Amino acid sequence: MTSQNSKTIHLPWHQRESFWMSIYPKTESFAPDVRACLEAAGFIHDEGLTRQINGDWTSVWAQVYGGLQAIGMLNEVDIALVPDATEPALRAEAEVRSCEEIEALAQSMWLGDALIENRLMCYLQPVLGGNDKVFGYESFARVKAKDGSIIGGNKIIAASKVLGIEFMIDRWLHVEAVKTFVGSDFNGFLFINFFPGFIHRPAVYMEGLSETVKGYGIVAKHVVLDFTNSETPRDIRHLNSVCDYARSRGYSIALDDIASLANARRLVPEIKPDFLKIDMQIVQQVQQSDKRELVRGLVEVAHQVGCSVIAEGVETSEIHEELKSLGVDLFQGYLFSPPVPVETALARSAATGAQ
Repeated sequence: MTSQNSKTIHLPWHQRESFWMSIYPKTESFAPDVRACLEAAGFIHDEGLTRQINGDWTSVWAQVYGGLQAIGMLNEVDIALVPDATEPALRAEAEVRSCEEIEALAQSMWLGDALIENRLMCYLQPVLGGNDKVFGYESFARVKAKDGSIIGGNKIIAASKVLGIEFMIDRWLHVEAVKTFVGSDFNGFLFINFFPGFIHRPAVYMEGLSETVKGYGIVAKHVVLDFTNSETPRDIRHLNSVCDYARSRGYSIALDDIASLANARRLVPEIKPDFLKIDMQIVQQVQQSDKRELVRGLVEVAHQVGCSVIAEGVETSEIHEELKSLGVDLFQGYLFSPPVPVETALARSAATGAQ
């Protein structure tokens, strides 16, 4: 990601020269020990206790939070944190948050730092066919921490929700996934996770992806929009409208995390996806008789509309063979490879001759 990309993501808790932090008592007045704690942190009495902070507000907040925590008074105050050079309005007009909400913001700031410092990246995990040849790759978000460790997708999603930038990161990652895939010279399909609950106007939401696909000359059919069930769609009509638009632009469609036959029977005939991805918990229990029959039923429902079935979370050769015997078409999991940087994926592909 370039610095220009980071500017396209609005980061209200980072990209301000000044912040106002006002602290208000939940009762009529501050307890003496609370007032002493806040005044020690540089707050001046007004309607509440207020301080203007230039630049990073988290160090001041750490002093406030630690002090209030030490005296057991975190639940006795409300906070207004305003990213603006202008002193905030009175309490009745300010957006008041609890100490825990402000602490969650402070603990999520690493994600904004990663965006600004170009440490957000895409990892790739192969999707294999029944012949063990690579059919395509799924893209996953990762952040390289300042200490060099890698932060996974679940923490990225959680932090982005706290900061209120989840849909913007989602859109950015769609573009970055295509750039990473094309830059690697891989063939096959690229699976990109989508959260349909974010998408109100598909044409606007997918504008960056469409421009990137066109600009790089990639065949839209080879880009699979992987609609995950980790965010429940408002209703099938909304999901269907998003899928209709995506299909009109030439993209392929996958339904992710399918874990019940009832869900498949409701969604598959309506959406008619190109791929159905079986939830990994079902996959990993497929040797149990009830889960085996569930997978068999999911395969039958999918194949009736010409939809290929992908098993996620394949971790043992025994499970792999069981899934193949049940008619599953494609496979993904740590048995073959975890999500890895593109350089590692290239090296593995060259070593196995899978590309």
